[in-house]
Amino acid sequence: MTPERCVSAVIVTYQSAACIGACLDSLRSMAKEWLTDCIVVDNASGDGTATEIRSRFPDVTLIENSENVGFGKAVNIGARHAHGSLLLILNPDTIVQPGAIGELALFMRYRVEACACGPKIIGTDGVFEESSRRGFPTPWNALGYFLCLDRLLPRSRVFGSYHRLGFSQDFEAMIECLSGACMMVRKSCFDEVDGFDEDYFLFGEDIDLCWRLHHTGMEIWYVPAALLVHRKGMSMRQTPRSAHHEFYRAMRLFFDKRLKQSYSRLLILATRSGITAAEMLSRRFSSFKDRSDDAESVHFEKESGWPNKLQKLKP
Repeated sequence: MTPERCVSAVIVTYQSAACIGACLDSLRSMAKEWLTDCIVVDNASGDGTATEIRSRFPDVTLIENSENVGFGKAVNIGARHAHGSLLLILNPDTIVQPGAIGELALFMRYRVEACACGPKIIGTDGVFEESSRRGFPTPWNALGYFLCLDRLLPRSRVFGSYHRLGFSQDFEAMIECLSGACMMVRKSCFDEVDGFDEDYFLFGEDIDLCWRLHHTGMEIWYVPAALLVHRKGMSMRQTPRSAHHEFYRAMRLFFDKRLKQSYSRLLILATRSGITAAEMLSRRFSSFKDRSDDAESVHFEKESGWPNKLQKLKP
């Protein structure tokens, strides 16, 4: 099919100098024929991210915030400068694989009922990221998530509906939630729901956006023919404690904003308390996990030649 320049890429950076170059290189080589423009919104990085973009990618629209305003607000700023009919919301620690953007854009061209779609996302180790296609959080699947009941009962509509572990990662499907690491959204739909909710700072805004898009009556789709590699959490490693807190704060915020009308006050209170308890428990182990993740990532890159080798992957 003939490519059409209809996609505006919006990327938010924070301390992303080590990865933004590879991300923009992959966009330039793998999706140039689809892009109308590429907008990077930098959240006051102190590591030379903006300098790297200015020197290597003069065709990119760079917006420099004077402070870190959070992911959702930064995307909204970038979206206001976008000229394409489709927004490609992309993390800076991702590598676009051959044909991925074309697959998503063509899907949106022909599936007129869809307001958003997203790719199959894998890590640098080749492992599927379960956040690629999810259901909306509920008190029950939150319990399943924290107690690992979704692993024991992957097809359970009660405990396993968040990560949908009982369903194949290789089949196209209409879903409820996409990952903010990469999603394509019709700009008209994004504008209709006023973009990301800026009360979220780092996590949860993708779920909240999908919730509001879903309630417009349009469809959200998972498109595994499009493949993306995600070196997850590179920017978050700069401030692991605050990122850790924001992860759990976003969960509580979503339940407060979107689910109070659907569940009893007591059940929402119990769920919030459970999330807080999980945060306190996990904090004891997060420092060790952050160190081990960094060491594993560095080892993988040295041994495998990331990211060059991963650019050759096929879906």
